[in-house]
Amino acid sequence: MQHPISFILFFLAVCVVWGTGIETAFSQVVPPDSLRSALPDTIDTASSDTTEAGLNQPPGNIDFNTNLQGQAQQQRPPGGQAQATGDIITFQASDSLIFSFRDQRKAFLYGNAVVEHESATLEAGTIEMDLELSQVEARSKTPEDTLSYPVLRQENQDLKSTRILFNYETEKGKFEVAEVQVSQGHLIGTKIKNVSKTEVFVEDGIYSSCPPDHMTYYIKAERMKIVDQEEIFFTNARLYILDIPYPVVFPFGYVPAGIEQRQSGLLQPTYLFQNTGSRGLGLQNLGWFQYFNENIVGQTSIDLFTSGTFFSNTRMQYRKTDSFSGSINVGYSREQGLEPTDLNFAETVSKRLSITHDQTLSPYANLNANINLNTSNYFQRNSLDIDERAQTSSTSRISYRYKHPEGNYNFSVSSNLNQQFNTNVTRLTGPEMSFSMRQFSPFESNQPGAAEKLWYENISVSYNNNFSSNYNFTPTARDSAQINWFEALFDPSKYREATGNDEHIQYGFVQRAQVRAGQLVPSQFLNVSANISFNEYWYPSTTNRDFNAEENRVVESKERGFAAARDFSTSLSFSTTFYGISQVKVGNFEGLRHTVRPNVSLSYRPDFSDEQWGFYEEVQTDTLGNTRLFSKFDREVFGGPPRGEQQTISFGLSNILETKRIKRDSTGEVQTTNIRLIDNFSVNSNYNFAADSLNFGQISMSVSSRVLDGIRLSASANYSVYARNEQGREINTYLIETGNRILQPLSYSLSASTSFSGGSSGGPRVQTPPYRPYDPYNQQFFSPIDQYFNNRPVQPINSSWSVGFDFSYRWNYRFGQDANKTATLNANNIQFNLTPKWSVSTRLGYDFIEKELTPAQFRLNREMICWNLSFQFNPFGDFQYYAFRLSINSGQIQSLFQKLPLLNNLERSSSGGRRPPRF
Repeated sequence: MQHPISFILFFLAVCVVWGTGIETAFSQVVPPDSLRSALPDTIDTASSDTTEAGLNQPPGNIDFNTNLQGQAQQQRPPGGQAQATGDIITFQASDSLIFSFRDQRKAFLYGNAVVEHESATLEAGTIEMDLELSQVEARSKTPEDTLSYPVLRQENQDLKSTRILFNYETEKGKFEVAEVQVSQGHLIGTKIKNVSKTEVFVEDGIYSSCPPDHMTYYIKAERMKIVDQEEIFFTNARLYILDIPYPVVFPFGYVPAGIEQRQSGLLQPTYLFQNTGSRGLGLQNLGWFQYFNENIVGQTSIDLFTSGTFFSNTRMQYRKTDSFSGSINVGYSREQGLEPTDLNFAETVSKRLSITHDQTLSPYANLNANINLNTSNYFQRNSLDIDERAQTSSTSRISYRYKHPEGNYNFSVSSNLNQQFNTNVTRLTGPEMSFSMRQFSPFESNQPGAAEKLWYENISVSYNNNFSSNYNFTPTARDSAQINWFEALFDPSKYREATGNDEHIQYGFVQRAQVRAGQLVPSQFLNVSANISFNEYWYPSTTNRDFNAEENRVVESKERGFAAARDFSTSLSFSTTFYGISQVKVGNFEGLRHTVRPNVSLSYRPDFSDEQWGFYEEVQTDTLGNTRLFSKFDREVFGGPPRGEQQTISFGLSNILETKRIKRDSTGEVQTTNIRLIDNFSVNSNYNFAADSLNFGQISMSVSSRVLDGIRLSASANYSVYARNEQGREINTYLIETGNRILQPLSYSLSASTSFSGGSSGGPRVQTPPYRPYDPYNQQFFSPIDQYFNNRPVQPINSSWSVGFDFSYRWNYRFGQDANKTATLNANNIQFNLTPKWSVSTRLGYDFIEKELTPAQFRLNREMICWNLSFQFNPFGDFQYYAFRLSINSGQIQSLFQKLPLLNNLERSSSGGRRPPRF
């Protein structure tokens, strides 16, 4: 006797062939009219037999892949073929399939059941289909059996629940204790209703970016609404951390979709402690990021400390592609360490204004500005960066540059401001205008293919000029000046009061011309060149000096009126190159090549302090009748012609030492590599024949090498050949004449640097242990001894690491005292992983002279399942602090805090406007 299920399948197949005339491997449900007419004859017997047989016999491995057609009635067209209308449902089950047409048109699928429709796909152990209502229903056996939860899949959304009731025509559904996987997060609700394809309502919902098995934090709300599977709205919500409710109830809220960089949001705060009486505990970077449009963004932040100290920073950035970009940064802090009623109560205020702007006006013109104005203690009070805290000055610059399209000339206008915080000295230079012409050869032949150039064809001419103004603010009371440089800039009387001189703003003009003739001697072994330089100075005033016998001092006075001065100099240079070769062999090294480049130059400049030039005047300096030469232009912007005749010969020697490393492999093939033992070793000095004393200049030496793989070495030294008197001044007596030594060392320097890195770029290799399901009857699960210990080998942690070392040594001679020495070793960019989840980065330094550690910084970072823990601290020096930060990894939640995203190269900073420490 045939199996009843086989009989039913055969019956359905005959109906399909009869209705369509086409053989197919799928079973189709006949139109509604046919089912109703066949219902009294077939369903009674088939239903009884199928159910009993299907339940009594073991389940077979039958795969039904069935197309169900239409709930709408169909009319058979002429020709005997039916046209399919309505949506198509494909379903299958691995165990059994039961149809019931007695009271309702239903189908029951058992065993890995799947129902597919263009609106959704339902997967479950058992599925009930209602063909009249166009809906499917699936349940889990028990709420605790999570493995049997039915799953409804819609596009990129998976919805898991204990009970799913879904209408595939209207795309609406109801769910109980369901889990919804949304973009970068998970949502669980006791009751969920899908009202449309893009909207889902949730009752008693829980949302978290952590997976359900590790929900260390979540948002619990009475009602939630999901739009487009990404945006989440909620009401009456509360934040839970480790299942502990946060004592704040949010009446309503919103979680944005994905990582949207073009939106405003909160900045991520950091817990900070500074070991100073004026700071203490605090929160750093409390603030808001504002997205105005695609060209302008801004943010404002504040740091609050328990002592009452606060720091605020506001930053705005703007950019227009291929046109201009810039930023404006305003910082303000007020520091206090005691209560206002305390005796030593004091407040310290620091400010900063920073403006940057870069604009391309045309392919040949550019405008750039970098303005930094801040109080002397701004970075020392508010920055955690070691380099910023060590700054003792600030520099600002505004410049405009223009280059001729054909490169005939260049023109620029600039202004520079420099503030020295230690001395309270400010210097403002500008506006400064510079013009330079392209070098040209007036006697160069224009005939193509001409023979060897004549000596005069190598003559070249260059010209440039410069106009500059100069404002120097050097207050007499540098530590307690009542007038700042900005007030004195616009008021000459205040400038005179603060500095004690009348030279408020100075300006002048200088033009320079140079004529150079190269390769005067046609030789391939000797290079001879000559040079003539000419300078002219224009000033609106000069300085006159007279001796005041009553006060016994020299009195200066300004003489207004146009004044000009000129100077010139000439030089003749000789240089050549020769080689020395040796065939010596040492191990794998064969041969030596010594490259020597000597150079000698003769220069001449007349003594412009001579009376015939009129640039200097001899003035009495005391009542004894002593006199001194003073330049009329020494107080001007560019100075004036120099004093003293020069008939100088300068000489130098440069050396390069190379060798070859020979390697032979097993086949006898030879590989050669050139190695430089010494990159450069040079010695330089000069001798002035026109000087009345101390004719011999200092001897300077320098050497550099990279002979050791990965290590860069450099050293330098300066020597003097003259003896010194009791006051420590050099006298016109050679050291060799005193019999003590030949040279007096003046300074030494030595530096070495290298870097190392290793490990795999992919990070530590982590092996996931095999799945160990919980068995309540296996009591060894609770044993203190792991029975699975040593079942698998220990995996090596081969994480990437890097470190760089810089060593520096300085020695400077001081007469009658111990030499000034510095020796420091810095370890920079130290990065490594302690474990697969713990990473460390730091910078360290040690001073061998002071025998103490230099300021250092340490940073620890811990990657967790859905969190990131960062801990930064400085345990040494006067400025000790630590900062703690815990942030969520999810970009969807993180976008609320705007953690350092990028938008059209506009940087958003979560460091409160301060540069993060560099390792």
